[in-house]
Amino acid sequence: MTNLVRIDASARPHTSSHSKQLADFFQQQWLEKHPGGQVIQHDLVELELEHINEDFINAMYTAKEERTLKQEQTLELSTHFVEELKNADTLLISTPMYNFSVPSYLKTYIDLITRKGETFRYGEHGHEGLLDVPQTVVIMASGGDYTPPNDAENFVTPYLKTMLKYNGIDAVTTIEAFGMSLGEEKRQQSLDNAEKAIQDLLA
Repeated sequence: MTNLVRIDASARPHTSSHSKQLADFFQQQWLEKHPGGQVIQHDLVELELEHINEDFINAMYTAKEERTLKQEQTLELSTHFVEELKNADTLLISTPMYNFSVPSYLKTYIDLITRKGETFRYGEHGHEGLLDVPQTVVIMASGGDYTPPNDAENFVTPYLKTMLKYNGIDAVTTIEAFGMSLGEEKRQQSLDNAEKAIQDLLA
């Protein structure tokens, strides 16, 4: 079975979130291409993820065979997320831009799935990412326009690309819908362009 893992990071509901609406469109197109495919969807706001803490870090850096039951329980959700990604054929991340960067919910998810020995390791040749997801797509919506010369203020897609690559996911397609707060014409043009990019990607 073909698996799509979808991660939504907007604090807004679907009715008012452009990034979630574009992710809905992607999911619809993806299912048409993969009839019978399985979608695993996480709305990070609804999950109310806890930030990693000292207990999590200590458990992560303890060898699996030496972990206590409490340490395994501390890593349980993280391990579940990692297993989803190991079995994913497509990873879809939809996110808004908050204050030039990713929402804290998405940062927490990235922290939870960045696991030494599971998604990356250090060997004699240095760092090596371990995840291998055939297709990864990041959909980002923002109120402002962060095309050049304002692209240096966009810390969302560069951060996500860096962290995904760190964990082994090198090929990342980004679809950016800029200008959601710059008037109806600009907003609709950006949304149309994003939908066209999704259609072309999944054609």
